[in-house]
Amino acid sequence: MKLLRIITVLLVAAVIAVPLCFFNTTPDAISEIDNRKLTGDPFKMTGDLTVNLEKYVNDRIGLRDQAITAYTILNDRLFGKMVHPSYSYGKDGYVFGAGLYTDVKFEEFHVVFADMVADIQKYCEQRNVPFVFAFNPAKPAIYPEKVADGVNYNRDWVEPFLAELDKRGINYVDNTATLAALKEQGVQTFNHKYDANHWNDLGAFYGTQAMLKKLSEQCENIHVNQLEEFNVGEKLEESLQISKFPIHENVPALSLQVPVTYQNQEYPSELKLHPSYRGFGYVVNSADQVKDTPKTLVFQGSYMNTYGGKYMQNAFREYIFVHDYQNVIDFPYYFNIFQPECVIFEVAEYTLNDLYFSYENMRKINYNPALSTVSETTQIAVENENITVEKGNTLTTITWNTEQTYAYVWMGLDNTYDMQKVAGGYQVTVENTRYEAAKDSLGITVYTG
Repeated sequence: MKLLRIITVLLVAAVIAVPLCFFNTTPDAISEIDNRKLTGDPFKMTGDLTVNLEKYVNDRIGLRDQAITAYTILNDRLFGKMVHPSYSYGKDGYVFGAGLYTDVKFEEFHVVFADMVADIQKYCEQRNVPFVFAFNPAKPAIYPEKVADGVNYNRDWVEPFLAELDKRGINYVDNTATLAALKEQGVQTFNHKYDANHWNDLGAFYGTQAMLKKLSEQCENIHVNQLEEFNVGEKLEESLQISKFPIHENVPALSLQVPVTYQNQEYPSELKLHPSYRGFGYVVNSADQVKDTPKTLVFQGSYMNTYGGKYMQNAFREYIFVHDYQNVIDFPYYFNIFQPECVIFEVAEYTLNDLYFSYENMRKINYNPALSTVSETTQIAVENENITVEKGNTLTTITWNTEQTYAYVWMGLDNTYDMQKVAGGYQVTVENTRYEAAKDSLGITVYTG
């Protein structure tokens, strides 16, 4: 009996000691199991120290991910329940992203968002640049019959939001109809389980194809992708994303038959990008089939970042993408730099909230009109001592130092660029080659309002 007690004490001690031995003290550690940053130093955090210490220990205790995985699998096998923080079960084995089924109501945010889209389209139209807005549905919008009973998935806000786009004359494509029609044809555009928060590779192909078709209504020489241009196959996925939760699902996998030849990655370190949304790429395609297609700037979210990008690469001679969300609000900054010939702005339905698009910043939008549309402007003599030039490897930032305030300011170089108000003056960023080619003819035009 005494030996049994000793063994029991040793086992209990081991259960306590082993997690402590593997305690995670790595700064800024990210959990693979729920894709988030673990609690940092509790002594440097605000709020109740006891609460902070408890969060720190719960997050950092050794074997945490293994324990969560075991608990999740056990609940699935014994009770058929999904207890993973990023996922939830629907019907017939379908998996949905957790948190997508909130009771969203149409509100002022959606009106302000529609105003922003209208401002971007107007900005493009005044500069003779075609524009398309793409609205992409969440998985439960296409498979509502697979959502679990009792889950409050309400999509009533979408119709009045689209009505706001119609009122403003927005050129848009609603891919809800695109993917719903494919479902009726038996095409699975969202996987049963894997990557529950996004469309799959086939959904991305057909959704992107719809965007390109819409753009082709305004712009000549758009290359609309055909399925025959891609290697179409399947890939076995054995666990959910950001999770070790086991699955066994063959999902669509498409690849370019002719890979794009060149990808330029020189810009990101110099571009102003929101710290949470730093996705960027500049792809040049030298294939004959796209040699006459327009240089296109795409503001895109995770739907396109994850799967849709290759279809844009195959469609344009130059495809520049920026992770949209908070970045797109500063639209003229990117337009001035890249001088696109077409613009696409893509969003997924569940990103229309303040977390992704700042309501306050959208309300403050006041983009410059095209200089050609404004009368009674004044040209300002440029003095070298009033101009500051900061040149990087790819981009040049030009600041006009002035204490005066104007309604709008433009800079003339090889083209007309919009200057934005900054502390102590007005500023614009352009590509180095454009600045070097015309720096001796730099001029400033203002409108006082």
